[in-house]
This record gives sequence, structure tokens and C-alpha cells, in this order.
Amino acid sequence: MAPPRETVPSAYQQVFVNELRARREAAGLSRNRLAAALGCTPQWIAKVETFEKQPSEGLADDLDTYFQAGGMFRRTLEKHAEARRQGLIPNAVRPLVEAEREANQINIYEPLLVTGLVQTEDYARHVFSSGTRADKTEELVAIRMERQAILRKPDPPWVFLLVREAVIRDIRSEFRVEQCKRYLEVMEYPNVAVQVVPTDAPVFQESGFQLLSFDQAADVAYVDGASGFGQILTDPRDVRRLTVVFDVIRTVALPARASENLIRTIMEDT
Repeated sequence: MAPPRETVPSAYQQVFVNELRARREAAGLSRNRLAAALGCTPQWIAKVETFEKQPSEGLADDLDTYFQAGGMFRRTLEKHAEARRQGLIPNAVRPLVEAEREANQINIYEPLLVTGLVQTEDYARHVFSSGTRADKTEELVAIRMERQAILRKPDPPWVFLLVREAVIRDIRSEFRVEQCKRYLEVMEYPNVAVQVVPTDAPVFQESGFQLLSFDQAADVAYVDGASGFGQILTDPRDVRRLTVVFDVIRTVALPARASENLIRTIMEDT
């Protein structure tokens, strides 16, 4: 029986392994002799060559040095790591992640969960731990944290976030204080505005959505869906309708200062 694999290998991992095996065999090296030269175990080499284990950065660098490969192993591993990260993102969410990087303005309405761009690591880990294999959770958390880098880049987008009060109050007590602090932190960014939609506001929009604007492209919208089955909307009429919905919700949201005070109250009452 073939050994169990951690994941289905990407094309780049296959290139890495094929090159490793080809160069080792061309040099007349057994796994034992190569392992001795690299300072690792032959079992490790075997697991990498049979796709049972992912190659490491250290192995890639050692192989580049030993075979004088000019960085080929390291570059291939980096491409594999990027392909692996992209593979973890649901297909329907990938267009949103790509659009966020190019957007100059992002309007977000969030009725159910803390939106990904302001989640803490612990909150994201809790979200991903439900229905996700344990060995994937940390990678998904890392991807989520990487997405947040757009808020700190030199030319960050404007972000206008409307979040229902219930979202904040429903955060589990062990995560609530730090998550509230995270809200308060991003509210200090000059490019971010957070407004809380109070519990008694007459808002009955059943799903979250985002509106994204660009310097040289038409606006798009993203509508949340169950289990990552959201969708990007590009029809100008659909985007306009959601823009109106966002503006209507904003009319009943608390002003920024009142929103900040409410978040602090919820945090201090924890």
C-alpha cells in the first residue's frame, strides 16, 4: 500500500521531487549517501520523494547548494507553497481575495461574523476549526492574516465597515476582549471607518456583502454564501442595487464615536 500523503501534490511539488530524484540518480547517490551529505535522514528523503511529506525550505536550500542548482529547488518550493495556499481558498472566494488587493475602496456589511479583514488570529482559528481538518487550520489562519496586509500597505484602500451589534455580542467570551481591541485598533486607521448597526435597527438584509471599487476598472460586488459558495457580481445594475442597500443600512448605523463607545462597553462588560 502506498504511504499516506499529506495533500495531493501540486505540479510544482512534482517538479521538485522529479528533479531531486533525477539529480540524485544521475550522481549515483543512494538516499543514504545523499542524506549523509545533507545532514538529514534517508527516511526523510524517502518521504519527500514519495510525496508522503512536504519538502522544507532547509532541504530546498541544501539541495540547491549540493547540486549547484542555482536556486531552482527554492524557487520551485516557493511556487508550490503559493499553489498550496491558493488551493486552500474556496474557488468562489479567490476572486474576492484577488479583488481586495487591487481595490481602492471596500464597503462591507457583516451581519453574522467578524469580517475577515479585522479578525484576530484566535477568532479566525476558532472559525476555521469548525468543519476544517486540523492540519489545514493554521494555514488558513495564516492566509487570513496575510489578507489583512492590505490595510497597512503604503496606499491602502478606504474601508467602510458596517457590522451588526449582535455580531460583536455573540463573540465567545474568550475571544471577545481581543477582538474588540482589534476593532478599536483598526478604527484608528485613517483609511478605515467602522459603524455598528444596533440591534433594534430595522435591517433585515439576510447575508453579508462587499462592494469593491478600483482605479481603472468597474465596481464589483461579492455576496456571501454558505460554506464559501459566495459569488462575485459584475453587472452594474446588481452592483448599484447593493450600493443602495449599503447606503440605506448606513443611515441607521451608529456614528463612529457612538460605535466606538458601544464596542468599548461590550468589551468592558465581558
